[in-house]
This record gives sequence, structure tokens and C-alpha cells, in this order.
Amino acid sequence: MCLGSLYYCSPDEVVFLTTRDAYEPHYVDDRKYFELDTLYDEFAKDYPERRLPMRHEPQDAAVEVYRLWQKHNGGNRRVPGAPTAA
Repeated sequence: MCLGSLYYCSPDEVVFLTTRDAYEPHYVDDRKYFELDTLYDEFAKDYPERRLPMRHEPQDAAVEVYRLWQKHNGGNRRVPGAPTAA
């Protein structure tokens, strides 16, 4: 989620102070679905294949927040000057 959030918010630069290899020997986490060694593997899987049970319940109204965002941004889907702008 943090990695996904970083990509989504598109910062100019990400600065991190340690690496997974450096902190792994000291990391302890007893959560049910999370293990440091499998996080990135899990992230790459389709949701039905993940260890954490997930279920998709489609709701047409769930898209409304995106329609509202588009309306409040002048109907544009792209940010002028962004690398993805057409």
C-alpha cells in the first residue's frame, strides 16, 4: 500500500534511510498475513490469489467519487505538464 501510494501521489523524489536487507535481521512482525519476505510477492498477485482473503463486490455507485473529482477538475483526466499528459 505504501509503495502504491507513492506511485499514485507522484512525488518529485523519494528519500529512504535504510534498505530491506539492512533492517530484515532486526524486523519482527507477528501479523497473520504479513511477512517481510512475501510482501512484494503478494503485492504482485491478483487479489483472489493473495493470502489475505479478498472479495470484489462491484457497485456502480463506487465510481461516483471519480466522476465528482473529474467534474471539480474541469473535466480533465490529465494534469497539464505531467509526463502522462496528452
